[in-house]
Amino acid sequence: MKAPTQLKAICAAIAAATLSMSASAAIDIDLTQSGYQTDAVDTFTVKRLKVPGAGEWDVTFKWDPQSLHFVPQAVAASTAAQLQISGPTTVNEAGTITLSAAVRNADGSTTPTVAVWSVVPASAGTITPQGVFLAASQTADVNAVFTASVLLQGKTITSTYTVKVTNVSAASRTCAGALANNANGMLLADFGVNPETQKVTMLLTAASGNPGFLSGSFFFVQGATSVAVSQYTYDAGTAIFTPQGGWSGVGTIASPTQKHAVFSAFPSSINLAQPFQIRYAAIAGAPGTIACN
Repeated sequence: MKAPTQLKAICAAIAAATLSMSASAAIDIDLTQSGYQTDAVDTFTVKRLKVPGAGEWDVTFKWDPQSLHFVPQAVAASTAAQLQISGPTTVNEAGTITLSAAVRNADGSTTPTVAVWSVVPASAGTITPQGVFLAASQTADVNAVFTASVLLQGKTITSTYTVKVTNVSAASRTCAGALANNANGMLLADFGVNPETQKVTMLLTAASGNPGFLSGSFFFVQGATSVAVSQYTYDAGTAIFTPQGGWSGVGTIASPTQKHAVFSAFPSSINLAQPFQIRYAAIAGAPGTIACN
């Protein structure tokens, strides 16, 4: 089969002869909206071949072993309607765009229409019946493929459209404050928040005295969501949180000693890219609450 560029020249000559145009005239044939349909091993049809000033045509070609060319067998005015999707081709994660669908008629005109939408993968986000797409948070860029369907004259026509959902790197940040300030001394904490790796590091410092640490519940709070990290085991020697039940390592820090910890299995219900609070012993206020904005 000839390459598309060769087909363009062939189609131009066929269209010129069929439409009684001058054989010597140069004709610009628009193939951008055309389709190719294989009818047999040696026959194919170019659908919606657009000839300026003469509309759109379906041209059927058959291989001629004598001339070693595909030659036209039939030319008919295109009548099939198409469904076209328009809208942005990129969107940031957690962003919103609107896609629209229109029926492209045989004469080239378009008519806006209400379509039935779907998107794959489903993890890319959600789309409403009105074509409004809400992109979900992503760890890497993903191509979302949309399908729009419309029932037209008893026949369902569909079209697809691809939008890149771009992962936006969330900035790491720090937050610090006093977790406890009582008769046993002051306990300070510095936190490093990394949304991309979903990790939180913690540095506990006994600023004075021998304050207790982790002797009560430890919470991560975001809006109405409150997660107790009592599901983690804290080892006082290595200062590492591991996803096991219960607490250990309850004790004191002799001033001015420091302890490090890493929440490497951070609760997924807390979005680290958004502001949240870290509360010690479920106490709202200071000391006891550190805001990570």
